Amino acid sequence: MTTDRSLYKSLRLGLWRAMQSAAPQAEQGEYIDPVDLPPVDINDWDPACREALESPEMASFVDALRVGERSVRDSILGDLAEYYDMTPEQARNACLNWEETSVDEWRRTNASSSDAGRVEFYRTTQSWSFDLSWWAYLQSEGRADPSNVLAFRFAQQHAPGRRHLDFGSGIGITSQLFARNGWSSTSADLSSTLLDFARFRHQSRGDEIAYIDLHTDKLPAGAYDAITAIDTLAHVPDVYTTCRELHAALGPDGILVANFDIRAAAPETEWHLYDDDLRPIYDLRRAGFVPIGPAGYGMVGYRKAPTRGLGHHLRVAGAWFTLVSPPRRLARAFSQPLLRSLVKLRTRLRAHQAAAQS
Repeated sequence: MTTDRSLYKSLRLGLWRAMQSAAPQAEQGEYIDPVDLPPVDINDWDPACREALESPEMASFVDALRVGERSVRDSILGDLAEYYDMTPEQARNACLNWEETSVDEWRRTNASSSDAGRVEFYRTTQSWSFDLSWWAYLQSEGRADPSNVLAFRFAQQHAPGRRHLDFGSGIGITSQLFARNGWSSTSADLSSTLLDFARFRHQSRGDEIAYIDLHTDKLPAGAYDAITAIDTLAHVPDVYTTCRELHAALGPDGILVANFDIRAAAPETEWHLYDDDLRPIYDLRRAGFVPIGPAGYGMVGYRKAPTRGLGHHLRVAGAWFTLVSPPRRLARAFSQPLLRSLVKLRTRLRAHQAAAQS
């Protein structure tokens, strides 16, 4: 019975992921505020997410968000209010409406027109400080998948050592989680504004983190045992080259934990460069990464493998056939309309259930 239940949950999760890929979300819209909501019921959660939410690592994650005796909410809003010289209520509003502000930043830097404009957007964005801060708060409240904790738990189990790099680190929360659990950690990002805010946060909490500004500095070769790239690689225009750099930065048998946050085309998703995950996953695989297994939140763990010899060429050929070959593309083209219909049906059913309960 237990095996049957596990198989059912695995198949249901696989179908859900296929549906998400067939009909990726576009804009996120305004964030929710947990203060306005009833308590969370996690009984229907994916087991890995439920275990992560109730784990000691989640307690460590929550502690990394807090300053002194203040609550997570007060700490996060206090960070933003102090750093950006505003009131906590103004910071809350900026968090809830970060996406609208981000669209304005994208247009202001002409990021759609050139690589230079896109780099300027990443270098100067402030809206993502509010987005990432609130996303972490939602995770701490059980209102979002605990991606940081899931990635850490996977790395703790599979990495050969305790040297960590968070690639696309944002405001540095993942690095805090690793550092507070016995790892050395480096936060690396293209955004100078996010790195500066990360330093401010780390200093106020006494965390010792190293930093790499990816606009000016290269990743050191063989320096890490685990690299996390959470919601990062979908913003990278050349996934293959980037993943080759990550491959070189890992030591022997090092691991990468990564996902591709694909989005449907919309003004609010222009910084998401892919609406189909097959090609970027293939580029990651041919860069020398072999999948180990799922890590949760759509993330997959990969092991660094040699990029020379027959074994590598056979792995790349297999990845090509299963991910981007004409037969694979044809199969996806036929399956996507059905999967999109299932997404619409699920949405209607959930709306009906919500109306019935109200």
